[in-house]
This record gives sequence, structure tokens and C-alpha cells, in this order.
Amino acid sequence: MSLDINKDNLASFRPVKTFKPGDNELAPVTSLNFDDHGRYLLTASANDNMHLYDAMNCRFLNTVASKKYGCHSAKFTHSQNECVYSSTMKSFDIRHLNLETNQYLRYFTGHGALVSDLEMSPLNDTFISASYDESVRLWDLRTSKAQAIVPSLVPNCIAYDPSGLVFALGNPENYEIGLYNLRELKNGPFLVIKVNPTFHQWNKLEFSNDGKYILLASSAGKQIILDAFDGSQLFELSGTKPFPLREFMDAGSACFTPDGSFTLGTDYAGKIAIYNHSESVSGKTLKPCASITAAPDSCPRTIAFNPKYSMFVTADESVDLYVFDELI
Repeated sequence: MSLDINKDNLASFRPVKTFKPGDNELAPVTSLNFDDHGRYLLTASANDNMHLYDAMNCRFLNTVASKKYGCHSAKFTHSQNECVYSSTMKSFDIRHLNLETNQYLRYFTGHGALVSDLEMSPLNDTFISASYDESVRLWDLRTSKAQAIVPSLVPNCIAYDPSGLVFALGNPENYEIGLYNLRELKNGPFLVIKVNPTFHQWNKLEFSNDGKYILLASSAGKQIILDAFDGSQLFELSGTKPFPLREFMDAGSACFTPDGSFTLGTDYAGKIAIYNHSESVSGKTLKPCASITAAPDSCPRTIAFNPKYSMFVTADESVDLYVFDELI
């Protein structure tokens, strides 16, 4: 990113575009994902529709319906015109879709229950999936059968580290996170992190792009940041109003900035809190150092930062795009 990431610049982001579905299409957005180049944004909603946006120009491009199978956790592959997503009806297959032709390229079969999350490897065309069938599976886009199966407890959260050689598997109910070397899966986790049991309801794992931190994000008004190397808790992020519980899956109410120095956390009171953890003393509870006012009449439940451009997105039933306003 060409923009310097600092408190003042982050506080100068403003919502510039809100996309609201029609009254008969209102439904929570359950996943957000940018492609590798930051040009496109893909969302999945509980009404069995995916939506494609031009993130660079803040434009809506297309609705991709999956009425027969449902959709969740829609993620770009390393191709800008392809995605994988999980089915919520009929079967529990994962579907590989060409977004330009609307043609399915492959079905990934084997899960026996709802797939709650998908994560593409940053290294190659493999991906992992977490399911309520008590397994995490490793897949290759070239074949329909899983390459490996890792037993897990549910509910669970998954994330790749930036190298693509390690993934994290976390369980919010037993307060544990396992770090796995993808080349030695049979040996189990090489590190098991014990999460403070006072921190609960986390529903998202995210590594910072510099590989130093792991973010545990929740909708309960708190987030925590762990040391990615030894698993120790570095910071608790507080000072935001929790969101009401809902029946639909949630993509997490916090994210790192692309440089890994700041965290953005959403607030039910209608703001986005900014935390500066890179210049803070570890072991502290951090309050927001600044905040951004959310889009009018919007609920910023989930958030994702563009990996390449100076913009981020929040969503609940509407999708709100924020960009840096240099005039502030």
C-alpha cells in the first residue's frame, strides 16, 4: 500500500458507498473476501446469494445466485474470476465456480456436515476447510478428494500463516489453538496454545501479514492478540459495544491492517475502533486510540481490510465501503 499506516491516516477513512439489498432480499452477510490483488470483493449472504464488487472503484458488479445449494464462506482462488464456497443445502460439498461463466469447475466431496469456513493457501492452489463433522480437510483445486484430514472439535476456526506452511486450528469452547506444519500433519500440532478462558465467543482467527501476531476476533466487544511464535497473550482489545447474538454464521468483528501494526474492531454503537498494538507494551488491555464513524444506518458487524488498496469494508445486511479521505 502506498498510504502510510498510522493513527491519523486510519482515522481519516470515511464510508463512501453503501450497498443495500431490496426489502425482499434482506439477509445477513456471512463472509467477506478480497482477491489477491485487492481489485474485487466477494460476499456471501444468508439468502443464498453471493455478490461481486469492484473494490477499486466502489461499484457493484454482479449477483451470483446459489439458490439450489446455498452459500457460505465464499473465497477467491488465486484467479480473479474463480472462487470456492461451501454449500448450506442439499449436500455439504464445496463448490469451485467460475464467476464469469457461472460454471462449476469441480465439487469437493467428503464432509458430512456443514462447512463453516474455507481458507485458501497463500502459497499455492490448496485450501483448508473446517466443518461441523469434526474435521478440517486439506484440498487441492485439481482433485475432488481431500488430501488430508485433521480431526477437530466444533465449533472451530482456521487460518493460514503468511508463509502458507502453517495453519492454525482453534476451538473457542475448549480454549485451545493448535498450530500445524502442513508437511507434518500426521504428527499433530507442533504448538498448542491455551487461550485465557475469560475470553469467549471468539469466531475468527487471523495471522498478521508480518507473521508476528494472531488475532482472535469476537462479536462480544473484546478481541485478543497472541504472539504467533509462542502463543502468549500480548493484548486484550476492549472499549467496544458487543453485537447481539444471531443465528447466522459470523465472519469476525476485527481485522489487522495490511502492515500488521494496527487492528480495526467494529462496534455495535456504530463506529470502527482503531488499536495501535505495535507501539504498545505487551500484556496490556488496550483502548481505542481513535475511531471512525460507521456508515449511516449501518451495522458494522464484520470487517475486512483490502490487502492492496487504501480501503476496507464492513457488513451486516448492507455492505459499506470505506476509503482514505485525504481532505480530512
